Order: sequence, then structure tokens, then C-alpha cells
Amino acid sequence: MKNLVLLVTVFIMFSCNNNAGNKTTEQTASVKPGGELLFKNNCASCHRPDKDFTGPALKGAKDRWADKNLLYDFVRDPATVISNDKYARALQQKYAGIMTASPQLTNADIDAILDYCNSYTQ
Repeated sequence: MKNLVLLVTVFIMFSCNNNAGNKTTEQTASVKPGGELLFKNNCASCHRPDKDFTGPALKGAKDRWADKNLLYDFVRDPATVISNDKYARALQQKYAGIMTASPQLTNADIDAILDYCNSYTQ
């Protein structure tokens, strides 16, 4: 009888933990990731926050673009912007390639990435 009570208690503990874990997962899944995570998932393979790499350093990038909306467009569709913008073409020539398009990134995502890069310190 003691073993049965112990077994039921353990079962209930694990069931409660699983339900709590699922609720936490559901709650955190809808939380928007911060700039650092967005940077690591979308930019870090070619960019560094504070120094040139395969692509330019992203620290100060907002200041290098005359039009902030053009920067957003470039991140989402670089080929189109390169065909129409002198600065974008210069980037393509300097870094000998074209950036991978990131159409999934919103303006807020791009701002979060650039804010992270602007505040980055080693």
C-alpha cells in the first residue's frame, strides 16, 4: 500500500510539472526575442556588432543610411535596393557579395538588432 501511495504521489508531481512546463512554454513562445537573439539568429554569420567581417559592422548603421526606411527595405530585399541606391551598391562592391534577404524581420526587429549592436561592448 505504501508503494502505491508513493507511486501515485510521484505521478502527480510529474503531471503537475509537465502542465506547468507547458504553460511556461506557451507563455514564453509569444514573447518577442531581444536584439541580441535576433542578431545571433539572423546576422551573426556575416556581421559583427563592432567590426567589419564578411559584411560591415552594424554599430552605427542607422547613421550611415540617409533614409531609415531604405535601410529597412535593404535588410528585407537587398537586391532591389542595390539596383536603385548608390550607397547599397557601394556596400555590395566593398564586400563583394549581396546580403541574404531577411523578409521576416519587421522594422521593430531591425531596430532591436541595431540597438543591440549600438550598445554592444566587449
